[in-house]
Amino acid sequence: MSNQPNSFGPTIQGMLHKLKMIQIIAGNISNASSIGYQRQIPESLSFRSVLNEAAMRDASQGELKKTGDKFDLAIEGNAYFLIDTKDGIIPTRNGKFRLNEKGELSTQDGHEVVVIEKTDKDISLAKDFDIRIDQNGEIHVGTERYGRIAMQILDNKPVKVHQGFVEGSNVSIENEMVSLAMAFRSFEASEKLLGMEASVDRDLIEKYGRNV
Repeated sequence: MSNQPNSFGPTIQGMLHKLKMIQIIAGNISNASSIGYQRQIPESLSFRSVLNEAAMRDASQGELKKTGDKFDLAIEGNAYFLIDTKDGIIPTRNGKFRLNEKGELSTQDGHEVVVIEKTDKDISLAKDFDIRIDQNGEIHVGTERYGRIAMQILDNKPVKVHQGFVEGSNVSIENEMVSLAMAFRSFEASEKLLGMEASVDRDLIEKYGRNV
């Protein structure tokens, strides 16, 4: 039996790569209005492991939007809030927080925000208390310090927490639409190339197949 390599392989791999890029770009577009969303970079996909490897994220700063809500927080800098979930501690840039039924700072779906260095005093984060969160993430209830919001900081550059703000996504719809159009055109070109390769193979089989 012949060990001749499959001529369709590289073209099909290229199409899979482009399809994954299209999916990532579409995901960026659908999350353009999501708080704290960081766009995925489709160009960072590995060609050889496109089916298994996730794209890198664009860590550039999103626009800070003022809400005035004392439980809304935004990070300025390369860092993440830490959230306690059933799957463990996960990082997030989404600082749209609230108080849960226990008076703990939590996400909108009920996962608690990790707060460290808590005071041993009986201080409550009740909604009607004067709660101030400074740029270091320290929580103050009236004149008393309650604790500090835990963050995963990824470099040595300054990080600030802004109370009463949320961070918008860093997705540019215009740029993503251009990238999507280019990826579609590239996919279509690969599709045409695959059709041409199949046509050549079919002609060869019809011409020489009887003699093989």
